[in-house]
Amino acid sequence: MRVKQKFLKYFFGHHILNGVAVALSVLAVALASVALFGFASGMAAALGALCVSSADTSTPFSAKSRILPLAWASASAAAFATAFAAGTPLVEGAVIILTGFGAGLLIALGRWAIPLSVLTLISMVFTLGAPGASLDDRLHYAALATFGGGLYIPVALALTRLSDASGRRITLAEVLREFAAFLRRVAGFYRRDADEGEVCLKAVEQQASFSDHLQTARSLIVSAGDRAEATRLIAALAAVLDAFDAVVAVVADHSPLRLAQGLRDGSASGVSPAAQMKRLLRETAHDLDALALALVVGGENLSFPDRSAELDRFSQTIAALEAAGADAEILRAARLTRARVGMALSKLAGLPALLTREDAAAKAMAGVDMRAFAPPLRVSLAPLRRALRLSSPIFRHAVRLSLALGCGYALTRTIPGLEHGNWILLTIAVIMRASYAATRQRRDQRLIGTILGCGAAGALLWLGSPGLLLAAQLLAIAVAHAYVKIDYRLTSFAASIMALLGLHLLDPTQAPLVAARLVDTIVGAGVAFLFTFLLPHWERHSAPGLAKGFLRALGVYADRALRWDAPEQDYRLARKELMEAFSTLGESATRMRADPQSQRDIWPHYSALIAAAYVAAAQIVTVRLMIRQRRDELDPKASRALLDDTRRAALAELDFAGSRAERRLPSAPDGAAPVFLALLQRCDEVLREARNLRHMVEKDWTPAASASW
Repeated sequence: MRVKQKFLKYFFGHHILNGVAVALSVLAVALASVALFGFASGMAAALGALCVSSADTSTPFSAKSRILPLAWASASAAAFATAFAAGTPLVEGAVIILTGFGAGLLIALGRWAIPLSVLTLISMVFTLGAPGASLDDRLHYAALATFGGGLYIPVALALTRLSDASGRRITLAEVLREFAAFLRRVAGFYRRDADEGEVCLKAVEQQASFSDHLQTARSLIVSAGDRAEATRLIAALAAVLDAFDAVVAVVADHSPLRLAQGLRDGSASGVSPAAQMKRLLRETAHDLDALALALVVGGENLSFPDRSAELDRFSQTIAALEAAGADAEILRAARLTRARVGMALSKLAGLPALLTREDAAAKAMAGVDMRAFAPPLRVSLAPLRRALRLSSPIFRHAVRLSLALGCGYALTRTIPGLEHGNWILLTIAVIMRASYAATRQRRDQRLIGTILGCGAAGALLWLGSPGLLLAAQLLAIAVAHAYVKIDYRLTSFAASIMALLGLHLLDPTQAPLVAARLVDTIVGAGVAFLFTFLLPHWERHSAPGLAKGFLRALGVYADRALRWDAPEQDYRLARKELMEAFSTLGESATRMRADPQSQRDIWPHYSALIAAAYVAAAQIVTVRLMIRQRRDELDPKASRALLDDTRRAALAELDFAGSRAERRLPSAPDGAAPVFLALLQRCDEVLREARNLRHMVEKDWTPAASASW
């Protein structure tokens, strides 16, 4: 099963389509440039296209049409600045340092600008390594690279238009695959020996990946020209998110249900309800993988298996537990879990109809403005101005990056044998990240990929077939681009082949320096890693702000969810913001685990906060689901008043500037219906979890407590 999941992730996804499109675009630029200028000059233009292609990621046409011109401008500016410094080491070194600082600051614009930062440095390094060291030679290369980068843009945009339709289906398939992985993580809560904190952290980490793919899918789908298709795909995404709500709500009762491990249902199977739930979640994940694969291969007869038999068996287990005199809390948890999982399966079972029937999709999305979930890309210089302060982690990253590049350049100028060591600068450029954890991970992956890639390039050059070399170069471009987010080892492997073969094609008379590239990689990786300790910004420095930002998002979510008549649009937008805040928190926790031990004093508080926040969110979701599922059984007036009281009390608990007086909900009126009593109990649990979060933050996350970190 694990092999199949890896197979789907590596070989079925939008990254494959994107990588192929980039390789074809670079090939088109190379062929056109060779026809216009000859082979050597055509290869220089192709390198310019290769630089700009780094920004050609899985974004909609509207965003890509803004990003690629910015990428071209950044790459061209770096190329010409480096070219004009030719022949004067001090000026060249100054240009390298300033370019590194500027490239480091670019990431302040947002995640979309990370490739922009990297390609600026790559353009600089390519210009330094261009054939000929004179000013004229460098300017000639910069002009050709600028031409190639400019020609790449219309070709790439045309291919984006052609592949948009299939790309949107593939991104939806990736969302289904990531949700399947999330279900497998949630199934871990029902293991007999489960570590609750560890399982919760893994669930949050996977939720971050799910959220990232979800945003990519939203952006691509909402921008679709075919509104009918966009409605069908967005309706499917909405159904997956509703199923996600139901699964998150399951977590609210995982602890009492897990206590039933020791009880048997009295049937021949002798399976506990927790074991049944774990198996059902895993089987549902398998069903989602199958549906995702059908979407990728373009199948029209989509289906989702009926799991009602498994739900019936779970109901029989509950009945057997009740007959055996099981604890009331266990029975309540089991019944509510049965209802929530049933809702999730019902939503997922409706996916084939939503994807194939326009009327079903239009009904599901009535009253929801899709454009609000994927706002257009806006570029502003304000984030750059805010980053210009020493306390900013982005400013510190820019300083580290620029000085590391300056150090690498000094090594190439002073140490014999490294005089052609532009690969050192390239290694520093692609390894250094704003965090210690990401840099360390990139260092290890880069070393592994480069060693294997240099070996493969040496074998290809030894074979010497021009057709084979060109085919390998094209494949290497596609792989290097496609897997940069999936597996950086593969990207490093392919990039090493691409660079060595590219140098050989630029100047076939020069012997390939395979062994030298290995030495350069080791030196560059060492320099990059050492400079992570200069003006470090450890994850613990950002953690309090991220945690409180998450709690603010949780407060907004509670405000939207704990209402009798909450507008669907408002609720979905608040859920989107909460998921993104959860993703940010989970990514931060993952990075912190990779920081040095001396910088992880906060870790126990961080993991406890994430677990508590997850349960609090689950309790809020549970209340919303009860309102939606049992609305006809509830008294509107009493329920609305209860929700208003709960919302005000919960928001007061999450407002850390407010008073600390403990708030309680009013008692149930005499003769209240059982369903209202159940809602009251759930509201009490929401308030209890909000109070727990407040106490945790006041105890462990105040300025006085964080000063000891």
